[in-house]
Amino acid sequence: MKFQPKRTTFAISIIALTAITLACVADDRESNGLIEELTGKEANAWTGLKNSKWTVGGWAAAGINYNTDVPNDNTNGPVNMTDRNGEINLYQMNLFLEKALGKGSSWEVGGRLDYMYGTDTRYTQAAGDWDSKFLNPNSYYNIAIPQAYVEAYAPYGNGISAKIGHFYTIIGYESVPSALNFFSSHTYSFKSSPFTTTGALFNYNINERWNINLGAVKGMDNFDLNMQAWSQMSGLTYNNAEIGATVSFSIMQGPAYPNRPNNDVEYYTAVFQQQLGSWHYVLQHDRGTLNHAENKQTAAWYSVVQYLTYQMNEKWSFGGRGEWFRDQNGFRYGYGEASFYDVSLGANWKPKSWLLLRPELRYDWSQAQTAPFDSGRQPNQTLFLLDAVVQF
Repeated sequence: MKFQPKRTTFAISIIALTAITLACVADDRESNGLIEELTGKEANAWTGLKNSKWTVGGWAAAGINYNTDVPNDNTNGPVNMTDRNGEINLYQMNLFLEKALGKGSSWEVGGRLDYMYGTDTRYTQAAGDWDSKFLNPNSYYNIAIPQAYVEAYAPYGNGISAKIGHFYTIIGYESVPSALNFFSSHTYSFKSSPFTTTGALFNYNINERWNINLGAVKGMDNFDLNMQAWSQMSGLTYNNAEIGATVSFSIMQGPAYPNRPNNDVEYYTAVFQQQLGSWHYVLQHDRGTLNHAENKQTAAWYSVVQYLTYQMNEKWSFGGRGEWFRDQNGFRYGYGEASFYDVSLGANWKPKSWLLLRPELRYDWSQAQTAPFDSGRQPNQTLFLLDAVVQF
């Protein structure tokens, strides 16, 4: 059945696109967000938080894409998030309240709360009696509370910070918040990695170059469905600003289902980044395994992703991305033993500091036991994508 957006959602999308059009022809005065551009007052001033340590803000991401196969079910699957063909979708409408830590010479307490509405919330719901109770199975539009945590800082050594509650994982390179990504679409490895975690995460700067994370969380995207499925989540980062290089490794490991023996899931990400003038290169490797999967064998999936972007000036940047994703047992995507490949070329245009437009051309192809595209009829597909991200 073809998806028909609700009237309210369609109206929000039209309002957002209208605001973008007006912004593109507005004067050149720089503002911190759309609210300040239209009213002359930033969001914190409207909420009375301007002189406090709390910040309120948000963003909206909306877009449309075209699949040259024009699938009958209007889906671009197994491509995720930007998976609806020929429809204007509001991917994310995210509002947040935050008190960031200064990390100085004294104790501090802060935190953050995020509320998200849109089609991307299907992928950020946490299992259990949390935001998943708001799910509507007949709609692609739902809400999520992807982050709700308290954060504390203690001035011991080089400073220790602790995050306790519900928050985004440290696993992976691409991000759930749309504006932090260069491309509108996401990789297969992003879809197969954890999005949110619930528990405690500690961070410590060993020195100017080394940083470590240590945490105990309740598994991948789990809030309280499996109360005993505790996992360790840790990461180590090396950053050398002198040569512009960063190397990081993060891992999550623990039981997927506490009532099943030897049912551990393990997922790690290794990321190398190199800045060379206006060029930025990223090499990412992911690997995940699950013991005693549905076929009672160990399921494995792994990937290699490369990014190369060029910052031409403050308003324009260009980039490319290539990925190989191996679904060794067909567990992650359900098309049997398969390899997925995708190549994207795109641009970022910022006519305003708070407005980002992202055109993208993407080509996917596969080697699988079952054709994954166009409802099982095609081994490949071509997508033209365009979205806009507006910072409030």
